[in-house]
Amino acid sequence: MHWTRRGLLAAGAVGLMAPTLARAYQVDAALWEVRDRHAKVFLFGDGGPLRKPWRSTRIEAALAESAVFWKETPDNGPESAPLLLSHGVDPAAPLSTWLTPKDHERLEAAALATGIPSSALERFRPWLAAVFLENSFNARFGFKAANAPDESLAAIAKAAGKPIRTEFPDMAALVAYASGFSRAAEVQSLLRLVDDVEAGPDVQQRRIEAWAVGDLSLEACELQRWTRVYPDLVQEYVVARNRRWPGRIRTMLDDGGTTFVVIGDGHLVGPDSVLVELAAAGMRAHPSHAGTAA
Repeated sequence: MHWTRRGLLAAGAVGLMAPTLARAYQVDAALWEVRDRHAKVFLFGDGGPLRKPWRSTRIEAALAESAVFWKETPDNGPESAPLLLSHGVDPAAPLSTWLTPKDHERLEAAALATGIPSSALERFRPWLAAVFLENSFNARFGFKAANAPDESLAAIAKAAGKPIRTEFPDMAALVAYASGFSRAAEVQSLLRLVDDVEAGPDVQQRRIEAWAVGDLSLEACELQRWTRVYPDLVQEYVVARNRRWPGRIRTMLDDGGTTFVVIGDGHLVGPDSVLVELAAAGMRAHPSHAGTAA
């Protein structure tokens, strides 16, 4: 499962280049659709930063059919880095004051494992330290945000002149969200990243390879672990956001036409998934056969 902070990540570090769509992951499943009279919404689960470029003729066919494209995060602008620092640095509360001694030791080891001195994180609040730790982990082990499906699909949608909508309307809203967690959830967001670093890149790669063939079982197992170990984070990051999607999708259906929505694959698994929330709101999602041979 991938934090919406991928949008923040790029804002604080490097600009994203348009991906080259060749020798790529081919996705066979993880596409749903919701229908209502003459309207349809495609719902696709993003696998996050990938080591290889990504493409899927099947998913691209669904996007081509769609008039509007939705993703989680807005594009970055020159205001992004100042926003990160204005909300993510608190001189009165350095990072070590948020953590137990044991967790701080784990963070120091994780930071060194990704190639950054832990002292470089000390001025950050936990949520922003997590941004830089994730960025460093991905860079160290070759997972590129530019290869992520939402970036690939957004580039295609933009080139086709499709309107692009986002869950968070602008970077100010995204940063306000990331910095607005409860204290417990904010600390848990960082410790979850420490877990990922300790597990190593092979675990992430296995999850990606499963996602690439439409298997979200590893993502579901990870969410189960999160729920047990990081319950505050799950409520604020996963459950609360999942509950807001049915209202948006209801509006898309009421507006008519076809819409394509890409969200993190972790929001499509578990007892509080977007799929479950849609069903509870009377909008059942079905596996989509768009782009497949008849």
